[in-house]
Amino acid sequence: IVKGFPPVSPFIGVSPTLCFLLKEKKPLCCLQLAQVCEHCSYRNAKEYQWQNKTIILAADYASNGIYNFIIPLRAHFRSKTSLNPIILLLERRPDIAFLDAISYFPLVYWMLGSIDCLDDLLRAGITLAENVVVVNKELSNSAEEDTLADCNTIVAVQTMFKFFPSIRSITELSQSSNMRFMQFRAHDKYALHLSKMEKREKERGSHISYMFRLPFAAGNVFSASMLDTLLYQAFVKDYVITFVRLLLGIDQAPGSGFLTSMKISKDDMWIRTYGRLYQKLCSTTCEIPIGIYRTQDTSSADAS
Repeated sequence: IVKGFPPVSPFIGVSPTLCFLLKEKKPLCCLQLAQVCEHCSYRNAKEYQWQNKTIILAADYASNGIYNFIIPLRAHFRSKTSLNPIILLLERRPDIAFLDAISYFPLVYWMLGSIDCLDDLLRAGITLAENVVVVNKELSNSAEEDTLADCNTIVAVQTMFKFFPSIRSITELSQSSNMRFMQFRAHDKYALHLSKMEKREKERGSHISYMFRLPFAAGNVFSASMLDTLLYQAFVKDYVITFVRLLLGIDQAPGSGFLTSMKISKDDMWIRTYGRLYQKLCSTTCEIPIGIYRTQDTSSADAS
């Protein structure tokens, strides 16, 4: 594994990004996770015996946007030993041009399958996964009504949540109002209280009434419509798109920083307020906190 600029990009006119690459391009047959070829005899993610947990991206088809998903996860500022294997769970076979673009990245694989199928999830190594990213099912969701626009995605993710409650997932929905159905639990008094609060916020005319829903606050769900508001602003603020690309790590510029995350444990509770956290990070590590996700680690009693 070496550092360099990707020799093949699905986009034209985009500045190259320094990241980890393979010295030699991986054969296209070896990119398929569960397919035996002359170079590899593994049939599922567990047989590879990776040191780090995997990241699974489930999508209908291989769009060029997946390339932008891979770039920050192979960025040069990451440690070579901390790279997470990326598994693309696709319902349609990707074209050769897409496979050619991702064949230069280390530990990137794809397989045909769907999150609706338990066997496909197990083959993709969901029990070894650190995160599962679910792209909205544009092809199979109902296009007749807005309220049903996310139906198949919600049912599939809810089933996955039921079978694997400890898995951290990030789901894309097209309608922000459907966030209330994510990670649904019957007889949840706290969720019921939040739904009443959300209703009051809607009556007041709020556009972000879902803000206090736990799945959204924990970063488990987002709506594509949120990105539309950024595009609206780009008409009068021409730097918005450049800034967001730098923030996400898709582009790089001399002297620019990068997006990272840190866990707040019980040992850090002395900080107490967000203002003091901001002051501490700015004065010690020159980091700027831009938000807090509320998460719950199911493997231990500590909240982060």
